[in-house]
Amino acid sequence: MKYIIVFLIAIFTTIKGHTQNTSEYSKLIKEGWQLCLDKDYKGSAELYEKAFKIRQDISLNDRYNASCIYALANNIDMAFKHLFIIANELKWTDHNHLINDTDLNNLHNDNRWQKLSKLILKNKAEEEALFDKELVAVLDQIYFDDQSTRNQIRSTEEQYGRKSKEMDNLWQDILKRDSINLVKVNKIIAEYGWPDKELIGKRGTSTLFLVIQHADQNTQEKYMPIITKAMEEENLPKRQYAMFYDRLLLRQGKRQIYGTQLAMSKERKTPYVLPLEDPKNVDKRRAEMGLNSMQENLNRWNITWNIEEYIKSLPAIEAKEKELNSKHKKAN
Repeated sequence: MKYIIVFLIAIFTTIKGHTQNTSEYSKLIKEGWQLCLDKDYKGSAELYEKAFKIRQDISLNDRYNASCIYALANNIDMAFKHLFIIANELKWTDHNHLINDTDLNNLHNDNRWQKLSKLILKNKAEEEALFDKELVAVLDQIYFDDQSTRNQIRSTEEQYGRKSKEMDNLWQDILKRDSINLVKVNKIIAEYGWPDKELIGKRGTSTLFLVIQHADQNTQEKYMPIITKAMEEENLPKRQYAMFYDRLLLRQGKRQIYGTQLAMSKERKTPYVLPLEDPKNVDKRRAEMGLNSMQENLNRWNITWNIEEYIKSLPAIEAKEKELNSKHKKAN
């Protein structure tokens, strides 16, 4: 019995230590990101580096952001350090993003830039060796049509306002493209089922996911079994499945499970978390789906995740969502 007690204490201590580390990591990343937004790149980089000393499992996204921050701080060596880690160890393949990210412009004249570029192209070529090139080309166009207009939402809203004619026109364009893309995706799934990721790659699977994620409730319910099977067979990342499932649950008038869905109200300029089941254990569920913690996710908006406050506000959030859903159904 003595050894069992000691073992349980050791486990508890390990779990407690991991939780504290995760919390401290999130805090440092959040503060570092805010300093980056404030253009204090040196201070931001220092906090990111402190965070990286706490945890081993650093995400590609955090490392990439760090490389951009270091580049903006004109610390070229550290920028390349993190870029080579995500190229060599994390096998990053998004060459198009690399060469078009203006945050990295001051790295282009360094001899290491070409070496990095070739390495990422090599990763890309290895990943795409067995791709169905014709199908990938179709999916690439669908992806462009889905994202190119949505990438204009923020800038158009800031320039003309949410209720402007320009915003209305943009949303009409988005909905038209969504309709066309859904026809294409229906045809692909009818012919191939959900294609194996070895045939279409991460971008291809993300494209199929995005189009169905942006579709109506009936379409999402129709494809729910196929998407679940794709996730179980590792042909769709768990994190994307979590986003899809959360959105569908909310449309059905239920609470989301993973906390992936946020909304922006007219009264508030910052997003809020839509109705969430069992908020106290959401981070455990998120971890199972490959998602970062709620706090890490909310850092981008400089929001603090306070579980107790959220639980208190949940009835009001649910009442508001029911009212909005009722108005939406009447309008349609």
